[in-house]
Amino acid sequence: MNMLAEAHRQAAEDIEKTILPLQTASYAARVVIEGAWGAAFHWIAFGCETKHHNHQESHARLGTFLRRHGEGAVAEWWEDIDRIRQGGWYGGSPEPERVQRALDL
Repeated sequence: MNMLAEAHRQAAEDIEKTILPLQTASYAARVVIEGAWGAAFHWIAFGCETKHHNHQESHARLGTFLRRHGEGAVAEWWEDIDRIRQGGWYGGSPEPERVQRALDL
């Protein structure tokens, strides 16, 4: 495994370890969703780097990048968690179901 892929894997695992203890605290819902989104980004970068030997450094247009690499299902998954993130971060207080959905993705 290359060092860049390993760095993304470690970042994803670190973020997950940080947010999991917070998932039951209603006041932390936005942070948990944001953390799940960040971990997802790093897992996608890890997967792309491992499988395709490149990845996108930015979340902008990540779905397009993934589709160009034949990863349509991952693109859909990413866009779903990105919508949850936007609603949780910029909207009202996120419902527990949205927090759980972000963690499940």
